[in-house]
Parts: sequence; C-alpha cells; structure tokens
Amino acid sequence: MWSFGTLDRRTPGAGLLAPLNATAYVTWLAVASTLLGTTGAQTIGSVQWIAGLVALLLFLIALGMRAILEEYSASDVWLGRTVIFQAVIAPISLWTLHDHLQAILIVLVASQVAALRDSRMSLAMLTLANGALFVWLVRSEPPPKAVQLGLAYVAFQLFAAFVSRAAYVAQESRRDVLRVNRELRAARALVAEGARAQERLRLSRELHDIAGHKLTALKLQLSLEVRKQGNPASGTSARCLTLADELLTDIRMVVTALRQEDTIDLRTALLALNPGLASVSVQFNIEPGAVVTDIAKAEALLRCAQEGLTNALRHSEATEVLITLSRTEQELVLSVEDNGAGYSSPTPLTGNGLRGLRERLEEFEGDVSLDRRTPRGCVLRAVLPEPRAAC
Repeated sequence: MWSFGTLDRRTPGAGLLAPLNATAYVTWLAVASTLLGTTGAQTIGSVQWIAGLVALLLFLIALGMRAILEEYSASDVWLGRTVIFQAVIAPISLWTLHDHLQAILIVLVASQVAALRDSRMSLAMLTLANGALFVWLVRSEPPPKAVQLGLAYVAFQLFAAFVSRAAYVAQESRRDVLRVNRELRAARALVAEGARAQERLRLSRELHDIAGHKLTALKLQLSLEVRKQGNPASGTSARCLTLADELLTDIRMVVTALRQEDTIDLRTALLALNPGLASVSVQFNIEPGAVVTDIAKAEALLRCAQEGLTNALRHSEATEVLITLSRTEQELVLSVEDNGAGYSSPTPLTGNGLRGLRERLEEFEGDVSLDRRTPRGCVLRAVLPEPRAAC
C-alpha cells in the first residue's frame, strides 16, 4: 500500500490505493447508491436507470485509469484525456438519473484538474460540465434553490481543487528538500575528504621539514663521533648511528606514503547522491584509483554527477541510472547514463545546467558532453585532465 512516507517518484494521486483516490472511491460509492433510492428504475424508467449505471461505471473506470497512468508517470496529455472523459460523463449521469447528488462527480473532476500541469482543455470541459449542471438545476429546482445548490457545488469544487493542489505542491516540496539534503550530504563528504587530504599533506610536510632535518643533523653528528673513536664497528655511538639511520629511513617511507595518499577520494561524496528510490535503480561504478588532487576539481566532477542524476530523475522518466568514475593515464572520466526518454531534437538542448558544467570544467581544460545512449536514454560525460601521479 502506498503512503506519503515512501521514497518514490509517485504523486499523491498515483496508484489505485493512493490516499486521494481512496476518498474518491468512497465519494463515488455514495453517489452510486442513489440508484437504489428514489431514483430507481421504477421512478425514472429502466432505460434511464441502466444508462445512468453505465455512466457511473465508465466514470469509475476513467478515475482508476487516471490513477494507473499517473503511477507510471504518463504524460499530461493522457492524464488530461481521462479527466476530460470524466467531465463529459458526469453531466450525462446527472441528466440521466435526475438527481443533483450526481453533481458530486464534477467535484471529483475538479480535484483532478488541479493536479494537471497543463489543464487548459480540462478546465474548459469542467466549465461546460458546470454549465450543464446549472441548466439542469434551473429546469428542475426553484430559482433560489437552483442558485443555492449551484454555488454550493462550485464552492465544493474549489475546495477540492485547492486541497488536491496543496497535496501535490507539498509532495514536490518534499522532493526538493530530499534532493537538497542529498546534495548537502555529498558536499559535506567532499569537504571532509578534502580536510583529510589537507591534514595528510600538513603531516607529511612537518615530518619532512622538522623531524627529517633534525634526524639528518643527528646522523651527521653521530658519524663524526664514530670517526673520532676510530672503531666504527662497535660502541654506543655506532649503535646510535644505526638507529638514527633506520629512523630516518622509516620517516621517509611514512612521508612518501602520506604523499601518495594526498588525494581526494570522490567515492563517499558520489554515493551520498543516491536518492534511494524504489522506482529508480541508481548504480555506481567507481574505480579505486580514480582520485583527484584538487578540491576544486573534485567539486566540479561532483556537480556534474548531481546535474546528470537530477535530470535523469526529473525529466527523462528513467528507471535505471549508472554513474561511472574511471581514469586513464592523463584523464578522469565521469559519466551518468540513464535509460529515459532522451531528447527528440537532432542535437541536445544546451540549458543553463549544461552550460554551467562546461564553464566549470573549462577552468581545468576539461569538457562535458551530452549524447544519446543506445538503445534509449542519455549519457552525460565529463572529462577532466588529471595525470596519474608518478611513483
């Protein structure tokens, strides 16, 4: 069962058992129950009763179809068509069954229209449905009551639309908060790794400049003392000279090891970008030797990964994303591949995100590109010059 706490791309109206849809089914059931009351077949005729039943069933099917399409991230065109179909069916049910409670179906339509990004056509059909409602009320009720009922149903529609819209806006805000939180965790991991690299560099310099130099001076003094004694193979001074020589060698080995680790590992920062979505599989392939020597370069590559992952999740409707970080002798290569919709134009559109990434990498003589992926999807590829350190 779907809940608001699920880390998923689903919206409040996606899925047959979504909270907003569950309440819609109860409302539909209340409206359909009028078929068993005073609007039964004996009152309005069996033909109209059957027609009203068919209209109600078609409305329910369209309601469920919209929930299924939204669950699978269908386009607004298809979602709008199901809502338009409901806006057509609702007045038919009203005029067939001759019961103003059928106007509640129009309230359900209004709640769904508010969730559409492009709702112009749906709003037009909703307006026509309200026009049919007012005409029916004027013909079947005294004018004061017709106006009263008409305004009441319009108020219900507005309330349902505002509540539905608020639920979708809250879900979008939650997604944005989670995305920003992931990016902050990644940035924090990068800063921590940079701080560790700086500390290793400081320690290696201190060992080399202070302990190393003083041990060298001590070794020279001990060598002079041994030569004065005339028996370099024995005595306390000779043993001290050997220990000093071994200690100096050990310090040089430690400094060399610290220098070799004087790099920034992007693994932790990249893994922190994983959104943890049930509907999207995000995989990472990071080579152990793919490290960066400069915090600014590391940040540029991290921003490339963020941009590629965000675009794949938000725009391409991808279900699989692969983030790869590898290196050659002279370059670091970061790629973000997805199996989404890709782009339909002959060449990819250069937006502000891609332009900003290209400007970042150009500072280090790097480059970024966006290409089609076989059989479908896109590949964002960033190349950054980073010669392998000499051993």
